[in-house]
Amino acid sequence: MKKRLVALVVGAAMITTGLLLGCTGNDTTPAGDDVVVEEPAETPVEEPAEEPAIVGEEVVINFFHMTWVPEMLEVVEETIAVFEAENPGIRVVETRVSWTDAPSQLMASIMGGSPPDIVMANPSILAQFRGLGAFADLTDRIDPAFVDGLFPTAVQIMTNPYGRFDGKPQEGANWALFYRKDLFEEAGLDPNRPPTNWEELVEMAEALTVDTNGDGVVDQFGFGWPVAAENATDYWVNFMQMAGSPITEFVDGNWVSRLDGPEALQATQFMVDLVQEYGVSPASIVGWDWEGVTNAFVSGDVAMMHNGGWVVGVVQERGPELEGQWGTAWLPAGPAGYAFRGHPNTFHILEASNHQDEAWAFLEFFYNAPSQIPGLTFMDAFCAAPGGMMYTHDFLEWAIENYDPLLTPFLEAAEYAVIPPMDPQWMNLSNMYVQSTVQEMLMGTVSVEDGLARLHAALLDMQAQ
Repeated sequence: MKKRLVALVVGAAMITTGLLLGCTGNDTTPAGDDVVVEEPAETPVEEPAEEPAIVGEEVVINFFHMTWVPEMLEVVEETIAVFEAENPGIRVVETRVSWTDAPSQLMASIMGGSPPDIVMANPSILAQFRGLGAFADLTDRIDPAFVDGLFPTAVQIMTNPYGRFDGKPQEGANWALFYRKDLFEEAGLDPNRPPTNWEELVEMAEALTVDTNGDGVVDQFGFGWPVAAENATDYWVNFMQMAGSPITEFVDGNWVSRLDGPEALQATQFMVDLVQEYGVSPASIVGWDWEGVTNAFVSGDVAMMHNGGWVVGVVQERGPELEGQWGTAWLPAGPAGYAFRGHPNTFHILEASNHQDEAWAFLEFFYNAPSQIPGLTFMDAFCAAPGGMMYTHDFLEWAIENYDPLLTPFLEAAEYAVIPPMDPQWMNLSNMYVQSTVQEMLMGTVSVEDGLARLHAALLDMQAQ
């Protein structure tokens, strides 16, 4: 395991797996904005060997997680083995579930009176169970020095609406810009200068949108992004973040929709105009997931795309002949500045746990004990195993030195990464209304004004319940 893990985090093979969303499920990478390694059609649930209990002097900690990437599991298993050897009075028992099954499995365990002690979460799970008050307050346990070493997005996601810490950030991923240098040159653009703001994005995308075979039909578009299924919500959210929209806010103990604000209108209109007004993005993007737009990028059907860091390895695998002809860069800044889609997943201790002290001891060991990789803790190694991101300044420095240079913009994006809305009703809104409404607005069957009004009213109604 030691040799394999070191090879993964410093070698080119690591990049194929890429910066994942932590096999997440909040949004949408192959997983949810999220898995990099596709889960089997029916993911088995590994039940703990026994219910958490005190056996003699031994305390059993149930560790509920959604890790299935083999290299990450190796780190988890080694962490547990070393921790148990150093803490003979504590045993850690894993319960592994799929991201799809995790919310229902977790809810069933809590309602059934046998909750786990430590749980993994992505943003959607976090928002749902935080809204239920399921997580223990860790504010007084967390070292301020640890918080000082985090990027803002990690601090944001571990902070509940009342300003208290109820978790610790872990592995995640960021999104950035991919662009075809060869197509830039053909269009008379500088191949080493991708767009830096929305105005330049439109200008360059227009130059890159062409009818290459002269049949009167555009067959190369300037810009694309995933819009199929949950991607519709996730990338629309990022457009709004770049425009400075608060989307939804926690005010006086309640969540309040801000989808009626001018920033939301500006962002949504710009997104729709890329298809309807400027014509630099094809209407077919409503059917593209992350893989669809990646294939279009490799084939040259789109010259620029917004996608996740794990896609670096996918492009390298599917378009080896393009080596040296494409690059990665920061996303163009919106009216409010840089705002990269990206976030860590999190670990939490349940409020219902009977072994919070022992669970905290294991988390502290996970985050602080040195791994076999020089300079990395077990948690760092867990994040590095799939080529992911741990949102600390120290990890960023290490990753820039050891990862493929094409991943550097995705790593640097940690400084400006913005988490998804933490409104507990946001996922319900997305599933019921947002995905279809965003697609309708992009296709021009619903106006931006009417689409936003529909979503604003629906979210207000959900928040009032």
